[in-house]
Amino acid sequence: MKYLLLTIGTRGDAEPFLAIGDLLQKAGHEVIIALPEQLCPLAEDTGLRFEALDRRFLELLEGETARNFMGQKGSAFSRAIQLLRLSRQSMSVQDNMILEQRNLLLRHTPDRVVYHPKCLVARAWGIANEGQSIGISPIPNWLHPVREYPHIAVSRNLGTRGNLLSYRFINWMTAFMSARYVKPFRQDFPGTSLNRRAITHYMQQQERMLYLISPSLFPRPDYWPEQAKVLGYFERPKTNSWQPASELIQFVDRFRAENITFITFGSMINARPEVTTDNIIKVLSRLGIPAIINTSSGGLLKREGVADHIHFVSNIPYEWIFPKVHSAVHHGGSGTTHTATKHGCPSLVIPHIVDQFFWNERVADLGLGPKGVKIKHLSEERFERLLLELRSNEDYRIRAVSFQEKMIAEGKTELLLEELSR
Repeated sequence: MKYLLLTIGTRGDAEPFLAIGDLLQKAGHEVIIALPEQLCPLAEDTGLRFEALDRRFLELLEGETARNFMGQKGSAFSRAIQLLRLSRQSMSVQDNMILEQRNLLLRHTPDRVVYHPKCLVARAWGIANEGQSIGISPIPNWLHPVREYPHIAVSRNLGTRGNLLSYRFINWMTAFMSARYVKPFRQDFPGTSLNRRAITHYMQQQERMLYLISPSLFPRPDYWPEQAKVLGYFERPKTNSWQPASELIQFVDRFRAENITFITFGSMINARPEVTTDNIIKVLSRLGIPAIINTSSGGLLKREGVADHIHFVSNIPYEWIFPKVHSAVHHGGSGTTHTATKHGCPSLVIPHIVDQFFWNERVADLGLGPKGVKIKHLSEERFERLLLELRSNEDYRIRAVSFQEKMIAEGKTELLLEELSR
């Protein structure tokens, strides 16, 4: 079959689709993946045929307004203004990306469309082509209500009633925006009702959604509809064209017995990377803790003249480094949290945005690490207290290893391929 995979967002949004594309291609299917232009090298590295989407989407996320918002800079009111400014800036980008997705659907005429829930025109295509589309969510608490947690866009627990209302409101808004954005292209879907009411009904009653999340970390609620499933965590191999530098290997060999802590904020940026990095280095230096710091997208910065028990990297496959370290400090992205736990590595989550607040709560509730603080509140004193707890509480390590054993039995490839092909 011919599959078109559509995803927008950061690398964390793209990775599950790259993993799916890799599996489908190895199973003999024709696969095209569409993702933001900056992420196309990841598809090329995986050997997938790809289409580039508007690069301005990620450029917005790297700008000053987004940096301040993700870095929790300012009061709640000022962050609301930042979010409004981002929304306005993204309007023309969203219009163009909708057009790009629509053109891809018409040009490639796929047998199946596999899409991220943020790809609004793909949902319209699914309504018009019954049974031929599948939504993929790399994060929980998105479309289907969970009584214990609010919608993923809401960082504060509102109680059971409030949590359920948050899903109803945001899903209503999603349907409203979907109807608005696909209105110019209704002629592409003749005989199909694409108003807000029809889209809401489809989302609630018909839309197939596969949550690629570990059921050990997030058990599927028994009150969900049949078309919503939690299938486990999947990731593609990322070390095919990557080799560790000799300095990194030497560092790991030298300090492994002293329990290295790996520190990364992945693709997240923040308002004060210099201050954040300096606070972390001060604590590591004072306590003599061996650490590898991943600067990645700029949330942390390389500093010169640091102690020899601190090593910097700019890009590193997590499946290579996690088995070699004692613990991890990270932003709490779904992929990073899963990979750390999958390798028996306890976590300290420093959340920046969206689902990272959920994973911070979840890690603490499951005993996989201490409850972290949002990036805005990461002072030198707080980091020292939390880091010492992460490293000294052996229960975290024991729990992480127990979850590692559970996750090994999850993520059945044949089950995912079956769901994608039916």
